[in-house]
Amino acid sequence: MNLENLREEFPEMPESMRTMIEREVAAQMSVETPTRKAEQQQKHRSTGRKKAGKTFLLVAAAAAIMCTTVAAGTAIRARFFTETEGNYGVNITIGSAETETDSEGSMAATLAELEVPEEIPASVTVEASYLPEGMVQYNDGWKIDYEDDIWGGSFSIAEEIMGENPAETQISETNVVDSEELELNGHYAVWLEKEYLDDGSENTTQMLYILYPEVWRILRIYCMNGKVTKDELLAVAEGLIVTGSEETMLLADALPEEDDLPEIDDDPEEDGACTAVEASAVEENLHQIGDSFEISAYSDSEADEESFHTVSVRVSEVWVSDNMSALGDDWQSILDSGIYTNDLQTYSDEDGNLLPIQIDYVKAGDGVNSLNTVVKTEEAEQKLICATIEYTNNGDAALHNVLYNADLITLTEDDDGMIAIYDRSTLEEGDWDYATIPRGYAMDYYTAGGEETNGSNYITDLSAGETVTVTVAWIVRADEMPYLYLNMEGGSYLIYVEDLATGYVDFRSLES
Repeated sequence: MNLENLREEFPEMPESMRTMIEREVAAQMSVETPTRKAEQQQKHRSTGRKKAGKTFLLVAAAAAIMCTTVAAGTAIRARFFTETEGNYGVNITIGSAETETDSEGSMAATLAELEVPEEIPASVTVEASYLPEGMVQYNDGWKIDYEDDIWGGSFSIAEEIMGENPAETQISETNVVDSEELELNGHYAVWLEKEYLDDGSENTTQMLYILYPEVWRILRIYCMNGKVTKDELLAVAEGLIVTGSEETMLLADALPEEDDLPEIDDDPEEDGACTAVEASAVEENLHQIGDSFEISAYSDSEADEESFHTVSVRVSEVWVSDNMSALGDDWQSILDSGIYTNDLQTYSDEDGNLLPIQIDYVKAGDGVNSLNTVVKTEEAEQKLICATIEYTNNGDAALHNVLYNADLITLTEDDDGMIAIYDRSTLEEGDWDYATIPRGYAMDYYTAGGEETNGSNYITDLSAGETVTVTVAWIVRADEMPYLYLNMEGGSYLIYVEDLATGYVDFRSLES
């Protein structure tokens, strides 16, 4: 199969894989996601953590468009109203603060006439006057994380410009187990707590919608599960300072026409991605451990102008272990550093021994009348895979802050010669829709480098003709080792045409 024909032949993504991707996206959600490679740079430069990947674009775009029709009044009279749907659905509308409700909580009065402005601030800034201890604000105020533990909790703030017709406003949320209408520093808000398993054990998240009619915006704050409590979230929200720019724009120009809205399709074929291809597409450029090949790597070497350069990479050595000591004599300090995924600590004991991982098989609910239900649980043994990777600059110019991403991807081949993303929930039949895997195969450990403002997974300097060796490690499920490939472009959940052109490294021969 020729690579250029792959886009037309990608099969539809199965529901189980879509669910797994969405869960990973929720765990890594961020505000800025321009393109795949640009998003890698932006996130690394801002936070020092690894990229979320293209899958976030599909979910974030859908969420943004869902909220573009929201409208409210110019005065504080505008407020949110919530109505429940089924057991776990909540519909949010906007009305007048003077609107009365009947005994059942439904709006009984029509909206008072609200003056819609012709012009609105062209942009807004967000500043937190209060932050929980240990948290910092960055991305121009739109992101908040724990400074020493970027995986312990996170706020992602997004804005939506309100529309022209409040009566048409509706935001529908599912999987809601608790909600509350609030007033925060003179602004009406709705707080939501969401869960995805009916036992409350998985992916508890908080969301907060806040009305700022004075700048004709709604802020949507997403708070991932972690250390952040409801009280802390509300305290941060109450202390937000939202300021409109002096520059204005016509409201009519700020709102996209219906025909101009991008189509949202949760099948990512158009983005050059799929979950299955013919085996020949993978084998065409497949590399073995020890092979040298070229990739496109980002660096900021040319007077701070972001650019990509071709470099050679070679996996020089790979080793497998049951203990974190395989990372080196300073393995304990690596675990305690806080700059790597908390999986390093979560899945090892005090002596560094790898612990098994629990996998739940889940029957999906509809999010309105039912939540997801675990119908089967099993444990899987885990291994630590470590690798040294050589990066060589074959060009004439010195490179500075070279970004690297090395993620593992699991692929299986069927009897028809198709290679697909490995999905353990399909290995046997049962009354479930997907298997819950608490973690993916992005880099769990990587040699830290780069300037402080550029994060950690950078090679600080790579002179012309120079070779620099980095160490990368992943925690993997032992029974999935026969399906492992290394993706030097980064990414674990989808097969991309550009990755096939670069070629994976075959890790299937590693001992389990």
